[in-house]
Amino acid sequence: MESTDTHARDRVTDLADLAAGALLSEASDVEALLRVAEVHKLRVAYQWAIAHPALYACETPSGPTLPSVLTAPETLGGAGTPTVAAFTPEPLAVALGCSPAAASTLIADALDLHHRLPLLWDQTCAQLVPAWKARRVAARTRHLSVEAARWVDRQVAGRVSSLSLPALDRVVADAAARCDGEEQAHREAAARLSWDVVLTHADPHHYAGTSELHASGDTLDLIRFHDVVCAEAEALGALGDTDDLGVRKAKALGVIADAQARLDLASLLATGDPASHQAARQAARQAALGRRDAKVRLYLHASLAGVVAGDACATDSVEGIGPVTLDLVRDWAGRARVTVQPVLHVAADDRWSVDRHDPPPRMADEVRLRDESCVFPWCGRPARQCDLDHRVPFEDPGDGGPPGQTSPESLAPLCRRHHRAKTAGSWSYERVGSGTYLWGGPAGLSVLVTPRGTVALPRG
Repeated sequence: MESTDTHARDRVTDLADLAAGALLSEASDVEALLRVAEVHKLRVAYQWAIAHPALYACETPSGPTLPSVLTAPETLGGAGTPTVAAFTPEPLAVALGCSPAAASTLIADALDLHHRLPLLWDQTCAQLVPAWKARRVAARTRHLSVEAARWVDRQVAGRVSSLSLPALDRVVADAAARCDGEEQAHREAAARLSWDVVLTHADPHHYAGTSELHASGDTLDLIRFHDVVCAEAEALGALGDTDDLGVRKAKALGVIADAQARLDLASLLATGDPASHQAARQAARQAALGRRDAKVRLYLHASLAGVVAGDACATDSVEGIGPVTLDLVRDWAGRARVTVQPVLHVAADDRWSVDRHDPPPRMADEVRLRDESCVFPWCGRPARQCDLDHRVPFEDPGDGGPPGQTSPESLAPLCRRHHRAKTAGSWSYERVGSGTYLWGGPAGLSVLVTPRGTVALPRG
């Protein structure tokens, strides 16, 4: 390791002495190496997949048995690709130092390229197409039949490398629709299942006090709503708001939310019925008040001294959002109902316990605040979406189980998939400290998960 590091430092030092042409040549060499490496990674992923075929039945003295729900085979690629054994992506994810979801996608892309897009795969191996573009086509055609995918493969052959990303997506979508037109209506209907409005709290280091709202839905509805937002932003500008248009559009969302359901009172007044006018105003007012009373739960980690002192610039932290000033918290409090939640001292309360399987709400909150995500290596799924796993399997006290088996110390958040992996015996872990877990997996893998990062340990 030391000689490699020394060689790397020498190369970095040598770069300072290179002329412009030599630097460009070095950049070209690096890019070529990266392209070769990306193709080789796809080859490794494919080989790992076929080395772990699905096990549909196994022979026992009493006859063949089917896998349990915990070990059911997985279909990662599109139609026509081989299925793989349960939890095949996890060891590869640890080896690559990426999330299991990313490893699943890598395997799926490798399977699709080999079995469904052979022309594109050949061009990728020949360095005529970047691996990332080939993977893009694989992902965009995964829902198609084998025949349709092969048709798309022939249509995009020789064109992929010269297309920009949006143009590539359009070509693939057009080819898919042309060869599978009868399914277009079904895909449009299925796409409705993905409609949602999702609130995401962005990176608190760069976007303090700012969140993102992502909406997916009917194209016409969203165009119309966007037009309303833009019109409101223009109105704010006409009233003297000097912020940029983008900022005014974001502020317009708050205006729309507080605008008494955006009822067109002018059209209601045209009916000429004073009683109806009054009823409409009252209904709009109640609707607005109802939205103002919507509950928002925030866990604020604040200094009591800072709150009492009233320092507007005092900064504390909101769980799941990040650092915010108390002045911003006061602003939020003025626009929504606020419930004070006592602070949970997760370090001090680690050893209290109960004599039942399911933890009480306060204990569940404590564990999820201590471990903010699934504790499987590189998983990252938020703890609020996870099961709370008993590290030592729970034994009913009525059947002789010991008391106090459920405690913050004995619990850890695991997403449903990795809870299954642990229960099935594919992986095991032990707690070596607060928020720190040592995992063991197939092929002698050992991984240490800590609050500061995840580290793959040497085998053996």
